[in-house]
Parts: sequence; C-alpha cells; structure tokens
Amino acid sequence: MPTTQDPTAATPDGLHELLGEAFAAPRERPDLKRRTELDLGLRNELRRLIPLVQAQIDRINHGTRAWYSRDKALYDAHDELKQGLSPSPLAGCLRLTALARSVRALDQFAGGES
Repeated sequence: MPTTQDPTAATPDGLHELLGEAFAAPRERPDLKRRTELDLGLRNELRRLIPLVQAQIDRINHGTRAWYSRDKALYDAHDELKQGLSPSPLAGCLRLTALARSVRALDQFAGGES
C-alpha cells in the first residue's frame, strides 16, 4: 500500500536549508516574495512539529526539566505563529529568524520522531 507524505513537510536536508536561509535573512535581505515563502515554510514546519513535541510532553513527568523545556518551546512556537510577517524588509527578516529559532528548538526535541 503506497504511503503519502505531506508535500509541505521539509526533508531533513530541506529543513536544514530552510533554517539556514531564514537565519541568513537579516544579512541577505531576500525580497518580499522570498520572505513570504520562507515564512510559509517555517510556519508549516512549526505546525508539523508542535504535535510531535506535545506528544512527548504528554509522556513526560510534569515538573521535570524535560517537561518545562518542551513546554517553553511549545509556548514560544504558538506565540510565533500568532505574529504576522512585517512588510518592512528588516523587521520581516528578524521575524523569520524568530520563527526559525522556534522550528529548530522543536526539531531538536522531536529528534527521530520527525
């Protein structure tokens, strides 16, 4: 039976490239179209990773360091999803780096589950 994969989910190499480009955005200042594409890609990754890390929290003892670190990362990710992309080039690029930090944190927690 063939499996289907979410076409918006980045491969590990694709995720690495997405994060690298997002972290470089304040220096390279991509145009609005590219900033929008990066924003969408990062948001898709957050939406993919949030349930994975939430499932981990559900299995971890409440009050432990592991629980609190994941809880903080999830809180930050949800907060980042609420923020829009600024039309200002620099502000938009800084928003991309904030999204990328959240994606990287969740991806590190998700480990082999993503």
